[in-house]
Amino acid sequence: MDATAHKAKKTLKLITALLAKAENTPYPAEAQTFQEHAERLMVRYGIEQATIDAEAGRRGKPQEAMVEERFELFGSYRVGQAIGFSAIAHAFSTVRVLQSTTSTKKILFLIGAESDVQQVLRLFNSLQQQLTSAQHIWWLNYPYKDVLTAHEKTLERRQFQLGFLTTVAGRIMHLYSQESQAADPGTALVLTGRKERADDHVRLLYPTVRNARSQSIAYGSSHAHAAGSHAGAQASVNSEIQESS
Repeated sequence: MDATAHKAKKTLKLITALLAKAENTPYPAEAQTFQEHAERLMVRYGIEQATIDAEAGRRGKPQEAMVEERFELFGSYRVGQAIGFSAIAHAFSTVRVLQSTTSTKKILFLIGAESDVQQVLRLFNSLQQQLTSAQHIWWLNYPYKDVLTAHEKTLERRQFQLGFLTTVAGRIMHLYSQESQAADPGTALVLTGRKERADDHVRLLYPTVRNARSQSIAYGSSHAHAAGSHAGAQASVNSEIQESS
């Protein structure tokens, strides 16, 4: 195994460990530290892989495979979750997201370089657990729930989830901006090229795909959104934590 592959393997191992710690700690501040560090490493890893892949292309060598993976959402909150998780996937900039709807579920199709798609899925699965835990704690202490109808309760919980997920998406977008500026001058072009490869793969798989009409949904209160946003911020990274050697 060459040095680059060894470093990538270690980074993935560290990301997995940090996400597991974020999922399992009962302390929000610790979850924030672990989650943010994992996200920053994900962004750095994605930029590194894109750079390596672009160099392989310039040398006429095989590039990383383009893949498609499905992520399915069920239950009463699936529409709002699809909006939030799609925003997170788009924040990675090199992954395309398509949606499909059935009577019982929302399906997100993640399309891009294999390592990018796997990173997004890894984050999705971790965030699902963290979101469930954060919402449970918030709802136990929510002061207005006794005066809400069943429908209003659903809207409030959906709004909490949207606040949580869109806050994570915004943070990842900010991390990409930071890390791209700190990297080599050609990084933006490298990421653009990787996204174009994902776009080409979408056209190959779905030559007749059209932009979907936006789906209107009812929203909950600003209180629920703010609480979800705060919880999403707790799901985040202290870049001072050092990668193990």
